[in-house]
Amino acid sequence: MDLKRLRYFCKVVEQGSISQAARMLNMAQPPLSKRIHELEEELNVPLFVRNGKRIEPTDAGYYLYRKACEILREVEDTTRETLKIAHRESQLLRIGLTHLFQSYFRPLLLELHRRHPDAELSISVSDSSNLESYLNDGLIDIALIQKPYNSDGFDYVAFEPVRLVAVVSKKLLSEPPVQPFPYLKLGKFPLMLLHRARDSGTYETLLDLFRKGGVDPHVIMHITQPGVILEWLEDGLAAATLLPVSEVTDRQLKNCHVLDIFPSPQIFFPALVKTTATPYMKELMEIIEAGYPFPVAK
Repeated sequence: MDLKRLRYFCKVVEQGSISQAARMLNMAQPPLSKRIHELEEELNVPLFVRNGKRIEPTDAGYYLYRKACEILREVEDTTRETLKIAHRESQLLRIGLTHLFQSYFRPLLLELHRRHPDAELSISVSDSSNLESYLNDGLIDIALIQKPYNSDGFDYVAFEPVRLVAVVSKKLLSEPPVQPFPYLKLGKFPLMLLHRARDSGTYETLLDLFRKGGVDPHVIMHITQPGVILEWLEDGLAAATLLPVSEVTDRQLKNCHVLDIFPSPQIFFPALVKTTATPYMKELMEIIEAGYPFPVAK
């Protein structure tokens, strides 16, 4: 039972499809099918059953997957530690950070650097959907992103949801209301909304909430970065947006109102995400287990 076959097997389990796994592994489908067949012949047990368009592991296949993840993780850890000792390399922590929660996770990363000043932090800032791909491709070890809508192949630590607020240009609303602003009334404003680079996410959830309330929202732009939206609103674009409160600093906004809304749906879910085969980054987990997010100073 060689390691390459085990890696191939784990990728097929995580993707639920030999063709998709082959694309992720950058190889043709027939050789991958052959490797899986060889593994089943070696063990003399079926490892997969078909369920519609997907293939799913049998009980034996699921057991092998869990053990294979442990074995591959041990091999990777051993290889990494051996190379670090051999080359006396500094510790490299590869982390993905989503545009969506840059401010939310900033204290976590600063505390990580404070506790481990000798570690080299490699931080890739991108859209959550891109960072999920980086995880699958082994380009990063941990991603600080929106909790995946499809968690197949991922493990994660979920944090408390971040409150949703509206940011409205003063060109549309001269004075802020005393009471929380009705969510459905926002649909009458020109809207700039967050949108993932790929797949469904918060954008579709927000639109669905408007439409369920009988409002067809007027979306003029969708953008992947909260910071870009806020800059354009401050530059005078007459529009409104809906963002996680963690990414909005109202004292820095001179040309916009930051409003609580009612009802306030929970749609922003920050999470620490990894692939099933990758160990949790102990340096980050120590900070989280000690009580992150940190209490806000009063």
